[in-house]
Order: sequence, then C-alpha cells, then structure tokens
Amino acid sequence: MVGMIRATNQTSEMVKNIVNEPSSSVLLVQATKIPEENINRMVKELQDRETNRKSFSRRRKFHEEKDIDSINDRNEHFNKKIERAFGKYTLEIKNNLERGTALPD
Repeated sequence: MVGMIRATNQTSEMVKNIVNEPSSSVLLVQATKIPEENINRMVKELQDRETNRKSFSRRRKFHEEKDIDSINDRNEHFNKKIERAFGKYTLEIKNNLERGTALPD
C-alpha cells in the first residue's frame, strides 16, 4: 500500500511539473500575433460559405399531376422509401387493384 501511495505521489508531481513548465508550443501560441486583415478575410470567407449553403437548400418541387397516396410529409417520405425497395415486386398487384381485377368474383 505504501508503494502505491509513493507511485501516486510521484505521478502527481510529474503532472504538476509538466503543467507548470511552459512548453515550446504554448510559447509559440502566446507569441504569435495574427494580422487583422487575415481575421477579416477568414470571417468574410465563412460568411460567404454560409450564404452559399443557404442558397442551395431548397424544398423539393411538388408534382400536382402525381397521385396522392400519403396523409402527410412524413408518410410521403416513407412511401417513397417503400416504393424504392419493393416497387418492382408490387407493380402487378397495384395494377390489378386499379383495374378491379385483383379481387376474385
């Protein structure tokens, strides 16, 4: 138990020494002065990116001639996913239902 306490004390002393000693990277960051024009250029670039991102965000067009088979937007999205996955398998069943020949006489 005593050896464990000594090891813990030694480790904590090492950590204190590392934290208290100024390293070269810390001094480099503190000594570096960024020119004002570089900051302004970076801010302008970030604002331009944001405006470009907003201009490309758009709502998809609504097709009026398309049959409505959903009750809300979330259901419409779900129906599109189901159609992508199973559309080729259910095409014949859908056609029969529309013609009225799917039900037995």
